[in-house]
Amino acid sequence: IEFATDLYDRTTIETLIARWTRLLKTITTDPSQPIGSLDILTHDEEIQLHTWATTPRPEINDTPLPDLFEAHVRATPDAIAVEAGDTTWTYTELNTRANQIAHWLISRSIGTEQLIGLALPRSAEQLATILGITKAGAGYLPIDPDYPTDRITYMLTDATPTLLLTTKELTQELPNGLAVEELTKTWDKQPTTNPTDTERITPLTPANTAYTIYTSGSTGHPKGVTVTHTGLTSLTSTLIERCRTTAQSRVVQLASPSFDASVLELLIAISNGGTLVLPPPGRLAGADLVRILADRRITHAFIPPSVLATLPSESPGALTELSTLIVGAEACPPHLVPLWAPNRNMANLYGPTETTISTTISRPLTEPYTPIGAPNHNAYTHVLDENLQQVPQGVAGELYIAGRGLARGYLNRPGLTSERFVADPFGEPGERMYRTGDLVRWNRDGELEYLSRTDDQVKIRGFRIEPGEIQTLIARRPDVAQAVVVPREDQPGDTRLVAYIVPEAI
Repeated sequence: IEFATDLYDRTTIETLIARWTRLLKTITTDPSQPIGSLDILTHDEEIQLHTWATTPRPEINDTPLPDLFEAHVRATPDAIAVEAGDTTWTYTELNTRANQIAHWLISRSIGTEQLIGLALPRSAEQLATILGITKAGAGYLPIDPDYPTDRITYMLTDATPTLLLTTKELTQELPNGLAVEELTKTWDKQPTTNPTDTERITPLTPANTAYTIYTSGSTGHPKGVTVTHTGLTSLTSTLIERCRTTAQSRVVQLASPSFDASVLELLIAISNGGTLVLPPPGRLAGADLVRILADRRITHAFIPPSVLATLPSESPGALTELSTLIVGAEACPPHLVPLWAPNRNMANLYGPTETTISTTISRPLTEPYTPIGAPNHNAYTHVLDENLQQVPQGVAGELYIAGRGLARGYLNRPGLTSERFVADPFGEPGERMYRTGDLVRWNRDGELEYLSRTDDQVKIRGFRIEPGEIQTLIARRPDVAQAVVVPREDQPGDTRLVAYIVPEAI
């Protein structure tokens, strides 16, 4: 074989020859088949792609989130579960409060497949309420009080939660006409024992709704993604292994409960009996964030790259107790790796809300190169062309995700659910896979590299945004004739949205 050795290695050339041979045999076997359906993968490549597509899965008990939490309550009852300022609750204290809330909800005939709205400031009480809702068997619907009133109104109208739990102060900021219940000390009179299926309205199973979180939608309205307990318990085993959690882990919660990153932070903390640290209200970036990480002796943090880039240059060396740094929610600029990776476990996490927070996590990053990693336990990642055929290593294709982490679908959107959650040709009959819209490719080490989108969706500062939603809202104004919203990167790593508007004639 003769080839340009300064451009290619022998393995690459031999693979290309094998594919060419395979293609010619396929054509001659059936000359009438469409070009798009021709298979060029060799048998060895098919085996390799199948191996890469999933991670060996340990035996995982498929249990609801409350069971996972209660196991740590039994194992380490006096360990600190949550820390908020000067307030600290042990696992027993947090469990007691969550149980009282759960029993109160059950007394109101609230149980499985009911949604409970949650509009609370970040606090230990908020965490107890989330756990209490799931212990009752219901799912929670997080509402950020800082959202525009129209968006909150749409989410509540669309989801129709049975009840909205909030504080007296926030009640005034929420739309009228809701079944609102303010947090009250009367819950102290409720039982403190773990609710059982006998006490619940109906038994709680892993297939029941854990939460519904709204994400940006291209039609001008957000869409609710319904996630079950199965995906949460499945993800936990991956987090223990790749985030290196221990009972001494101190995990900071930076994300709003309206984003599933908050669930990730909770799972990292309780996966091995660690502590979830809630920072005070204020700016969670720059020197302020460094101060929080240092003062609270944080060992584990999930930080979007755009936020990480705001931290002063001396921060990586100063934060000696930060042993695990997970980046994600947007593309990570490679130059951040040499700054932050030395002497700590730094990894890149990827996953849409529709696949329960995370689908892949990279191996520890060591060089200025940021793949999104290999699939989590019980996840399957397929890189396919437009004919749903696997593409070779190094070739771009759309990422499809299957496995136990798949969400149930979009709340009240059966058409969109069937469009994005399609039949899995590689799985058992009836199994589905999620069409992400992300273009990726396999590298030689069996990790995925993110390339771009197949549509206009963007990630900015960790927020998943559909420019079409903003564009639609702008165009509704009576003084706007036409509008288009596009992302623009004026400086590397600093992407922002820009609207171009044609006004109505005056």
